[in-house]
Amino acid sequence: RHVLVSTPTASGKSLIYNVAVLEEILRNPNAKALYVFPLKALEQDQMKALAPWLQYLGNGQIQAAIYDGDTTHYQRKKIRSHPPHILFTNPDMLHRGILPYHEQWRGLLSDLRYIVLDEVHTYRGIFGSHVNQIIKRLKRLCTFYGAYPQFILISATISNPGLFGATLIGEEVTVVEDSGSPRAGQHFLFFNPTLSSNFSAARLFADCIHHGFRTIAFTQSRKVTELMHLWVSQLSPRLSQKVSSYRAGFLPSERREVEKRLACGELLGVISTSALEMGIDIGFLDICLLVGYPGSIINTWQRGGRVGRGGKESLIVLIAKPDALDQYFMKHPKELFERTFEAAFLDPQNPHVVKAHLPCAAKEMPLTVNDSEVWGKELVTHLETLEVEGTLARSAEGEEVWYSVIRTPHLKVDIRTTGETFTIFEKTNGQAIGTIDGIRALKECHPGAVYLHRGEQYQVVELILNKKDIIVERARVNYFTRPRSEKETEILSVTNSRPVAQFIVREGRVKVTEYITGYEKRALPGQELLGVHP
Repeated sequence: RHVLVSTPTASGKSLIYNVAVLEEILRNPNAKALYVFPLKALEQDQMKALAPWLQYLGNGQIQAAIYDGDTTHYQRKKIRSHPPHILFTNPDMLHRGILPYHEQWRGLLSDLRYIVLDEVHTYRGIFGSHVNQIIKRLKRLCTFYGAYPQFILISATISNPGLFGATLIGEEVTVVEDSGSPRAGQHFLFFNPTLSSNFSAARLFADCIHHGFRTIAFTQSRKVTELMHLWVSQLSPRLSQKVSSYRAGFLPSERREVEKRLACGELLGVISTSALEMGIDIGFLDICLLVGYPGSIINTWQRGGRVGRGGKESLIVLIAKPDALDQYFMKHPKELFERTFEAAFLDPQNPHVVKAHLPCAAKEMPLTVNDSEVWGKELVTHLETLEVEGTLARSAEGEEVWYSVIRTPHLKVDIRTTGETFTIFEKTNGQAIGTIDGIRALKECHPGAVYLHRGEQYQVVELILNKKDIIVERARVNYFTRPRSEKETEILSVTNSRPVAQFIVREGRVKVTEYITGYEKRALPGQELLGVHP
C-alpha cells in the first residue's frame, strides 16, 4: 500500500521512511530507493541525517548518493554506472537528468522498491501539476523495466491528505495523521507596529539576538529579506558576522555555508524567504518572526515549527503589515488558532502542463493509445494536437505510435519558473555572486538598480539579455531601488458562473499584462521616496 504521513513538524517523519527502506535493503540487497525532495538543501540535510545509520551498518553495506545540479560530472557518471541503494534527487533532476536517460538508469529503475516524496504539500498549484506529470513518466518507465515501487509521501498537516496524495501519484494512499511526538510550550505574540513593519521587524530581530535568543525571521520577498539583513547590520554592526540572509538565488556554496553555520550555532540568526520553511536542520532556535501573515495556516505553522525543537519553549511573533488580512488577525487573534488547515490542490489534467510533458514522455519511449491508462481518455486528443503543432510525429503505418520531433524536449519545460535564469557577475573580478530568474531580472536588475546580496550593496551596470548575464559593481549608497509598474487585466472568456451569497462568481481565462514604467529610489533606512527614474 502507498502511504501518506501528514503530521506536524519535528514529529519524526523522516524516521518512518528511513527505517522502512533500510529494513527492505537489508532483506534484499538488490533493492533500490529513490528519495525526492523539493529543495537541494533538503537533500543535503537528509543525507547528513542518514549518514550515522549507514556508518553503523558498516563496510559500505548500504550506499547512498545525491544526484542533482550540484553533483560534479565525474560523480554523475560514477553514480549512473553503479547506482547506490538510495538515490537522493529533486523533481528538476528527475525531469531533466534521469528520465530522459533511463537506459543508463536501468540498474536503478528495474530494482526500484520505494519512492519517497518528501514535503509533498509544496507540490500544489502549477508546480504540483508538473510534478504529477513527472511521476506519471517515472511510473511508466518503472513498469517498462518490471518494477512496481511503493510510494511513501511525507507532508505537513493539510485538510485533505488522502485526496491530495491520490491525485499526486494517481493511486490511492493510506493516510497516517496521528502523532505522538512530545512538544514544549509555544507562545504567540501579535505585534501591530505603527511604523514600517519591515524596519520594525529588523529592530526586533536585533533585540532578540542581543538578549540571547537565536532567531529566524520569515519575510514575503527576496528584497525584504536583504533589506532586513542590511538594516540589522547597520543597527548593530557587531552582529554583521552573526546573522545572514537566506533565499533563492544564492550560489550552492553560499547556501551550504549558511546551513552549516546555523546548524552548528555559529550564526545566531537568519532572515529568510520561504526557502527555510521546510525541514532543513538549522539547529535549535528560540524565536520565529513572521514578517507579515504567510498567506495560509499551513505556512504559518510550518514556519513556526522551525523553533522550539529539543524540548525548549519558543516564541512566534506575527508582525502585521498594513493590508486587510494582517489587520483582521490583529483585531481577531482567535481566528488564527481556530481556523483549520487548508486543503492542497493540483490539476493533473492541466492541458498546458500535460502537452508540455507528452513530448518528453515520447522521447523517453514512444507513445501509443495504450498510454491512455496513464494519461486518461484525453491522451489521443492531446497527441493529435501536438502532431498538428509539429511537436510529435505519428507512424505512417501499422500501430499508431507517436515520436518526439524535438531532440531534447525536456530542456524546453521549466517546472518552476517562467523564463530563463540570469547569472549575476561582479564587474571587478568576474566572479558569479548569484542567480535570478528572467522576470525578476527585468524588474530588479535593470541598469541603475541596487542589487542586495547578503547585506552588501551592488549597483547594476549592465543587463546583457542575449547572454543572460547581469554585471554589477560594489556600491555604498544610502538608498535602495524599487520597480514601478502598471498592470492591465483583460477577461478573455468566461467558462462558468454561479451565485454565491450576494455575488456572482465566475470562472474563466484572463490575461494580465505588466508594464515596468521606471524605478524609485527610497532612503535607507527610512524608506522615504527620494526620486523616480527615468
